[in-house]
Formats: sequence, structure tokens, C-alpha cells
Amino acid sequence: MNTKLVSALFACAIGLACSSNAPNVNQDGSAGGATRPAGSSGSGGGASTGGTTGDSSIQTGGQGGGATSTLSSTRLSGGTTSPSSSSAGTGGQTTGGATSASSGPGGQSGTGGQTTLSGGSTVADAGVDRAASGGSGGSATTVADAGVDRAALGGSGGSATTDGGGSGGTAGIRDAAQSTVADADTPPATDGGGSGRTWQQIQSDFIDWRFGMFLHFGILTFTGSWAQPNLPINQFNPTNLDCNQWADAAVSAKMTFGVLTTRHHDGFALWPSKASTFNVGNISWRAGKGDVVQEYVTAFRAKGLKPGLYYSIWDSTQNNGNNGPLSASQMQYIKTQLTELLSNYGEIPFLVLDGWAWKMGHRNAPFAEIHDLIKSLQPDILITDHDGIQGPWDADLVMYEEPKGVFSPTGNTIAAGQDNKINGTGGNDWFWAPGIGGLMTASTIVDGHLKKLEASYTNFILNCPPNRDGQLDAAIVAILGQVGSSWTPNASRAPLPAQVPLNQHPYMPTGVTATSGTASSAIDGVNDVGVNTVWTSSTSFPQSLTLDLGSVKPDVGYFGYLPGYAGNGPTTNGSITSYKILVSSDNSVYTPATSGTWPGDGKYQAVLFGPVAARYVRLEADAVNGTGGAQATEVVVGARR
Repeated sequence: MNTKLVSALFACAIGLACSSNAPNVNQDGSAGGATRPAGSSGSGGGASTGGTTGDSSIQTGGQGGGATSTLSSTRLSGGTTSPSSSSAGTGGQTTGGATSASSGPGGQSGTGGQTTLSGGSTVADAGVDRAASGGSGGSATTVADAGVDRAALGGSGGSATTDGGGSGGTAGIRDAAQSTVADADTPPATDGGGSGRTWQQIQSDFIDWRFGMFLHFGILTFTGSWAQPNLPINQFNPTNLDCNQWADAAVSAKMTFGVLTTRHHDGFALWPSKASTFNVGNISWRAGKGDVVQEYVTAFRAKGLKPGLYYSIWDSTQNNGNNGPLSASQMQYIKTQLTELLSNYGEIPFLVLDGWAWKMGHRNAPFAEIHDLIKSLQPDILITDHDGIQGPWDADLVMYEEPKGVFSPTGNTIAAGQDNKINGTGGNDWFWAPGIGGLMTASTIVDGHLKKLEASYTNFILNCPPNRDGQLDAAIVAILGQVGSSWTPNASRAPLPAQVPLNQHPYMPTGVTATSGTASSAIDGVNDVGVNTVWTSSTSFPQSLTLDLGSVKPDVGYFGYLPGYAGNGPTTNGSITSYKILVSSDNSVYTPATSGTWPGDGKYQAVLFGPVAARYVRLEADAVNGTGGAQATEVVVGARR
């Protein structure tokens, strides 16, 4: 369980004048699941739900002295979770507790022109007048009436309070001077990667891959146990490494891509990394000249297969998983290795990250910093994280981990992958070991997985671990050949439905406050199957969360909302059904950015607006599904560029 310090601040009461958006249609992402099978990696554990009444806040980057609550949980093979520790805060950082956020400089914010999309439904407010400017819907408008209350222009006034106990006072909600209102009918300028394709096209291409090979290969193939640090890496010695054999077996099964574990939780790297000596460049195998990653990508490309990579953010040898926020040197280590992988091996279309959301959370290892680096190096790459979330929160795709009891639901329309092990018994976790057995039959792979999953827009990624010679066992190769002889992709499957917008330019909040409940639960980024922290408000409405971005950002225009999770998946109870998004530069005067309704079905929602200049972004919940308070597992903000 993650310890969070809660401190009472001030309640926010705000009068609004917003144009409303039509309801959004979201993608199916619900799934139940059995308990984790013994021997699979990952964590069990319960969900921690925030529910404390009062305005609670979390502020990072503030003046030091506060207590710091580490947000990490330890996922153990077999399904246990060790409690996170709480340590005294260090100077320069305050997490939890009451915070005094300084007012940001006056910024520019605009209203209207919003486009709300959720699950593929695009709603533009063309034809709806902007309350502040009187401009016609569907056209770009400049608001020039600085300091004019919205109430004077048809909006409503209201009281606004400052963060951290500053003076409140009565303030009408108004538009800042010279704020540009974006055209509702114009999509973001950068809706795709470097190839010119939209993210919808990139996701559509991905789900047409259908079937791929997961390759867990590393020091655990030879010695050690799951996540064991400082292993004797000289024991890595695949004397007959043959990545061409892997590729041939994949082709025989009609696979179209692979995913190689470049570095697992133990930290051993399969390429000669300059970040440290804990890699193949510093062992006896091939006199330190070996590079498994290079041989893999070369072999797979030669056979027409797409080479995906896996990388664990958590590194037990570097000890970066249980000590609160990562240090600058620990972050640089990760960034050095990701830069090597994504700069030296050609185009990498798919990256599976692990040991992140469930181990340390997306705040302790800052999501935006890692995400932006990856996208700068490989603009078209699709990123996913083993986080147990059934929607594209902090990811481009959903990933279902079948050994943890989850299966892509029938009728799913979110671009997704699902991984599982070909062996039901033996092995060293996901890696090869003597005695590996209980292999899936060709029928189980085809009828129990491929046919079901391709109908649900989910690629099946089957782990086929190479042995100590560096080759696939003959029994595995034979089964893959049988799969290829008995299965053909369904060419008549309908195209991928329109997808929810992705947060391609994320901003990391430095703090958050709420009118009630534990606000920090909505931005801690800690998630796994069965392990989630959830903000839960009191039952009187409206209720709100206010995110502090630390400084005025010039182009805020994305808001993502992940409803409450319970057990192995989302819950509809507490899902926000009527909302407003407001923005401010000084935490005193708030401007409506967009408003509308969500279906309350527990699925990830995203709304586009502006872009506007803002430091503070507020989600106001006006109504929810069920009889309890509003719930949010995560809320995220990004730029619209």
C-alpha cells in the first residue's frame, strides 16, 4: 500500500459559463480476471482508495522540509506486494501535506473551439457562440476584452480561491487578454509521427500485425531468479546463438513481429551499453564483441518481420525501484540506454516498457521526460507499459497480461496487445530453464487465442524463450509450424474503429488539490492489475481536482480522465458523467475551456480544447454514475500542438 499524507486546504466554488459538448462514445476495455497463476511475474494486492474529506494536495518541486511518501510497490513473482516505505522528505521537495503554491504569472487563456473525442466520437462545437467573444462556432476567434467578467458577456460569476491558503475574494470567470481560441474543427497540428501518418493509422497498422513472438532471453536463461540483482553475467554464454532460427520459426507461424527483452528487471543489457559494464560488452562471450539486439533486428528484418523491443525501467542492480523519485543519475542511466536502443538499431515500431507504473509509478520516474525522449528518437513508435490499465492512459496501446488473469474482452475496440507464455510449466519465470514444459497446443494458440483476439483488435504476443544455446527448442519450433499450417488471418475483419486521442505531448503536474478526497491518488501514476490508487470525492456536487503544472504552459489542450478501478479492471461506480474543464494562470481567475458529458462506463476519456495558456487545469465533476462520490484513478494533461 502507498502511504499518502493528506492535508486540508480550501474548497473551490466556481460559477461557470461553458458551451457543452455532445456525449462521447468510448471504447470497450472492461475485463474481469482470475487470480494470478502461481509462478507468473507481477503483483497481487489490493487497491488503495482515497476517500478522506477535505482539500488534499500533493506538491513536488516546492520548498523542502515536508515528508515524502514513496509511491512504489514491489511486484514479486507469485503475486505478492511488499508495502512501500515512507521516508523523510529532502530539501527542495514536498510531497503530500499542505502546500503553498505561488501564483504563476498572468497568462493567456482562451475558451471555446473545443473538440471532445472519446472512443472515436468527434464532437466539434461548430455553430455554438463563444460566450466570451461572441465569435461564431467553428472559426478561430481572438478574445481581446482583458479583465471583462464572463458574467457581463453572458457567463456567470463566482468565487475563486487561491491555492495553499492565499486570499480568495470574489472573481468573475473571465478571459485573459489577447487569448487565441482554437478552431473546433481543426485537429491538432501534429496528429501523428514523423512518417506523416496519423496515430489512428499507426494504431490500425499495428493491430493488423495480428501475431508476434515475445523473446525473453538474458542472464536469467542461465542463472538467477526473477529480478535478482548483481548476477554473475559471465555465465551468459549462448554458444550457438541463432536469431535467424527465431525468425524462421516466427515466419512459419505466420507471425509478423517480435519483441526482445533488451534489459529485464535484473539490469543485464543484451547490447554493449555505455551506461555501465553490466552488459554483453563486458563478458567473455564473443570476447565482449557480441550484440544480441543487433543480431535480432537484422535477422527479423531480413525475414520481413518487424523488430519490437522490451525494456524495464526498473533495474534491481541499479537499485532504482524502491527509493522514491529517481535521482538525476538514475534517470540519465535510463535515458542513455533508451537513446542507444532507439538510435543505433534502425526503425523500432513497438516498445514494451515494464517495471514502471506497477513498480515505482509514473511520477518517481517522470513519464513526460521518458515519453518525450522516446518520441524524439522514434516519432512513429508505439509505446505500451505493463500497467494493468485497459485504456491508453500514458500509453499508445493497451497491454493485457494473460498470466495475471486478464484477457482482452469480447467486443474490445481499443488497439491492444496480449502476451502469454507458450509453456504452462517449468521455465525461469518468462525465461527458459531445464524442464520447461506444458506447451500450448496449436489448437490452443489458434482457437483459444488468435481467432478470439483478432476479432477484438488485439495482437497476440506469444513468449517463446530461447534456450542456453541461443535457439528455440525443437518442440516449440514444431508447434509454431503447426500454427502456421492451421491459421490464416481474417482479412474480412472490419477496420479499427476511431480511437480516443492520445496524449502525445504530456505535461507532468507538480501538484494537485481537491475539494475533497485524497487528491494525490489521481496523479501518482501507480497502477497494476489489482493495485490502483483512486481519488474518491465526497458525494455532494460539484467536486473538483485542480492540477498545477508548475508554470504557465503556452499550449494546454488535452485532458485525459481514467475512472475508478477495482479488482482487475475499471468500475462504473463514480465515473464522471458531467464535467467541466477550467484553466487559470494565477489560480484566482478561472476560464472555462470545455464542458460536456461522458458515458460513465468506466472507460478512459479524453477531451481536446484550445490550445490555451495555463498553469492550473481543473476538472469539475458535476454528476457521476451511481450514488457515491466522483472517482479518478488518474488524470493527465497535455499540449495540443
